[in-house]
Amino acid sequence: MLTRTIIFILPLITSDISVLANNYNVRISTDDPIVKGGTIHFVATVYEGNDVSDNTNLKFYWDDNAIPQHSRQTDMKNATDLWAVTYEADKYAMGTYIVNVVVKNCLIEIVCYEVASARSYFDITETLNGKMLLVQKNKTIDKDFISNTSTVTHEIELKETDWDYIKNATTVLTYWFIDCTYYGITTDMKFLFNYTSPGEEHSLEALVMADFTPPPPTTTVPPSTTTTKPTTTTTKPTTTTSKPTTTTSKPTSTTTSTTVKPSPVTTKAGVSTAASTSIAPSVIAKALRKRSVNANVDVNFVNGPKIMTVVNGSKVPYNVSFPYVCNGTQVATDSKKTYGYFFRKIEVKAPVAKVNVTGNNWIQHGDLLKLRVQCRGSRNIEYCVEYKTGTYNVTGNETCYQYIPLDACDFQINRYLSGSKYTILIIIRNEVSKVVQPVAVTFYEVTTQPQLSVIVVPVAFSLVAVVLIVFGIAYYIQNRSRFVIEVADFNFGQQYSDLEYKTFRERLRDSIVNAFTRGPSPSSSEVPVWPPGRKYGSMT
Repeated sequence: MLTRTIIFILPLITSDISVLANNYNVRISTDDPIVKGGTIHFVATVYEGNDVSDNTNLKFYWDDNAIPQHSRQTDMKNATDLWAVTYEADKYAMGTYIVNVVVKNCLIEIVCYEVASARSYFDITETLNGKMLLVQKNKTIDKDFISNTSTVTHEIELKETDWDYIKNATTVLTYWFIDCTYYGITTDMKFLFNYTSPGEEHSLEALVMADFTPPPPTTTVPPSTTTTKPTTTTTKPTTTTSKPTTTTSKPTSTTTSTTVKPSPVTTKAGVSTAASTSIAPSVIAKALRKRSVNANVDVNFVNGPKIMTVVNGSKVPYNVSFPYVCNGTQVATDSKKTYGYFFRKIEVKAPVAKVNVTGNNWIQHGDLLKLRVQCRGSRNIEYCVEYKTGTYNVTGNETCYQYIPLDACDFQINRYLSGSKYTILIIIRNEVSKVVQPVAVTFYEVTTQPQLSVIVVPVAFSLVAVVLIVFGIAYYIQNRSRFVIEVADFNFGQQYSDLEYKTFRERLRDSIVNAFTRGPSPSSSEVPVWPPGRKYGSMT
């Protein structure tokens, strides 16, 4: 009877479990890639629909496809599980691996059924994972352009998992190269350099070497005691402790090294390490080869372009080869050492500078604003203009939605404005800088005054007229005697005192009267009778 009941109930339970399982799904996240020898973290999260499940009776079953294989099983817990796995450098090669997880829901401790499963791919790399950062004026440069006016800090930023791995190394050294020229070693993964020539392109390379070779053991000489009889002489124990001796090798005339004063340097993970000392790369290269031979590992540093170094301001050949650097393609495979190679290409540019604004920023209402802007800087300069009413305080964070590109930093601003006062923001930028230049514009009123010609012209012409009149009168007075008409007296006979002066009209009238009243003409022997004193008057 019991068997039949179980057989009857099982299909119902299976049906309900199938329905419940369809609502679950699991997602895997990981912090890969990791370097060989590092620890990777897998996180599985169970969802019911689109929300994280609140079920607390879940079990997680993990495994990967690595050889040797890793696996893990958890007790009942909530919907999230973390699995950390270390892949030893001497057991696991670089490559792509698979991790699987199966999630089961448990009704009781021993009764569980699968509700979800997932798989994910992850990568294990031969070299350290990270990137090279360039910092200028406390700002990280995202683009491949740097300014020639300030020092550049080169810094290697490793993934947290890789840094957690190499921080336990005996030594961590970073070799720095610019255009296949060796510039020295640092132990804090930082390097300072000034690029002073705009328009040049440079190839930056950094080689990080983490050496896990344990330091040589410390040798201690046991104390010796000597006793002499009958006089007992006790010699104090002498303990001699031999410490490892560090030898600093100076490079020859064809090599150079960088010496940093010993001071504690704190790395990103907060671990204090000794600052870099003067170590010639040739010494380190010989040590690498020696250790590799002892480990029966084949080491070949393939030469790419000739590596140079700077001696007394001049570049000379440097007879040391490095893995990866300058097309060095083969790396030492000693499991005691881990390498990281980082490359970046940059272009040096001059920032925008010497912005000069000319023009009249005091304008009359109704006039057109005309400004000319000139500046200096490397190419790919662009600008925009913003108009602010009243007084504006520049913050340096101003920007525009659209910029206008320029072939040369010389442009005009022409605009009609109305108001009492404006602040014009001229924003000029290129790949390495941005300048915000404010220009205050003030408007003024002009009082209308009569034109000067209205007064000057009438006064001038009046003076000219007076001068002409005075000159004419003087000229007339001076020359009037020339215009007096003298009448000739042709009466050479008797003079008649009774002749009176008559005008032309009177004489004409008398002549007409005499013509009709004249008597007989006198003879030629008679003296003509004319009134004495009569004479012709003036014709005028």
